[in-house]
Amino acid sequence: MNDELTPDDGDREDPTPENNAETTPNADGEDSTGTTADGEDSTGTTADDVADTPPSTSSPQDEPADVAPPPSTDMPEPIAGDDEAGSTEDEDAGSVEFAQLLADSDASEAKEPNPGDEVTGTIVQIDEQSAFVDCGGRCELPLAITELRGEDGDLSHQVGDEITAHVQKVNDELKLTLAINLREAGLKALEDAFEDGTPVEGTIRDTNKGGFAIDLGGYRAFCPFSQIGLRRVEDPTQFIDQKLPFKILELSNNGRNIVVSRRQLLQAERDSKANETRANLNLGDVIEGTVTRLVPFGAFVDIGGVEGLVHISQISHQRIKDASSVLGEGQPVKVQVMEIQNLGQGRSERISLSMKALAEDPWPKVASQLQIAADIPGKITRLADFGAFVEVSPGIEGLIHISEMAHERVFHPRDVVSEGEEVIVRILDIDMGRRRISLSLKQVIDEQED
Repeated sequence: MNDELTPDDGDREDPTPENNAETTPNADGEDSTGTTADGEDSTGTTADDVADTPPSTSSPQDEPADVAPPPSTDMPEPIAGDDEAGSTEDEDAGSVEFAQLLADSDASEAKEPNPGDEVTGTIVQIDEQSAFVDCGGRCELPLAITELRGEDGDLSHQVGDEITAHVQKVNDELKLTLAINLREAGLKALEDAFEDGTPVEGTIRDTNKGGFAIDLGGYRAFCPFSQIGLRRVEDPTQFIDQKLPFKILELSNNGRNIVVSRRQLLQAERDSKANETRANLNLGDVIEGTVTRLVPFGAFVDIGGVEGLVHISQISHQRIKDASSVLGEGQPVKVQVMEIQNLGQGRSERISLSMKALAEDPWPKVASQLQIAADIPGKITRLADFGAFVEVSPGIEGLIHISEMAHERVFHPRDVVSEGEEVIVRILDIDMGRRRISLSLKQVIDEQED
């Protein structure tokens, strides 16, 4: 309620600054106009008296034109523009929501697979005939349950498992396949696989000039040696009788001329892994890898579609002359990423790896147990113009300076010792900070002669 009392129509006066004065309550609950908290003004007029006052009969012409109408006792009207602002906000929110729904719809449509695509999804249901895989599209795609059964008849996957398969079109409907079994599907499926790029399953029967003879369910195909793997195969006979997936490169003469490749499938899988690896690769990462090649200066390791080099000095704390003495192709290893250069830039890409960084450093423990002036056994590991290096413990080497090899003048260490020779040396000094051990051969020889 407004605390100001509004005179009735018969008692209205011309508005003056005095009448428009701001109402200010005083300490006793009485405002500046004389109206008390009990509803009685200074003249003795109460709120009940005002309510009983009959309305004025004066004409509108008698009223001043600029007198404001009496205040309303109803709820206050909204501030001008509130409805408009609220409406605008609702419209903006609706527009944003619609745009998001449209974007989601476009994204969903973009994910729809096409024949020949390789897709990865999650098995959401399995019945007697098919396993249904959610690949991110608008519906699940079926995969024949027979393709999930092993030789023992047991299922190799269950609901919730992730699986990678290829999309093929059969009778205008999309379905998934791990690899088409042409003995069951026939020539039509073979032609569809060639058109879509879907892998087909074949058995390597024999080798001939330049390649392999492949049995594609009764259809004979040819696979060049260069297309059986990512690298050159030294022994082609190792693939005989193996059942593998292939991609059809050429199909003509009603199935009498078929050329296939396994390499293209492997390369596509490798490229997919490589992109994921490069996107997540960081310095210091510890990765499980596989040795792919051995070279005089180290070993190349596949760390997920991408190769890195473990330099021979980073294989072990022990000195190694030949990587093949401790590593073999196909051997699983654990490595740490030490350096990355030009990632994803083809031949200029360099990834340096280390096995040694993950192995325990023997130096602090062994060096702390050695004592100066002690005689210890060792093995000559290499010779230099200035002396000979001696391995006194696995991964720990000391140096016999050429001046400590003999009392007589020595022109080269090979005049006194040779690589691989077992010797007894004396410890002259241990520098823990620089990781150096100074040894002497001549002092031990002197005592032995005495």
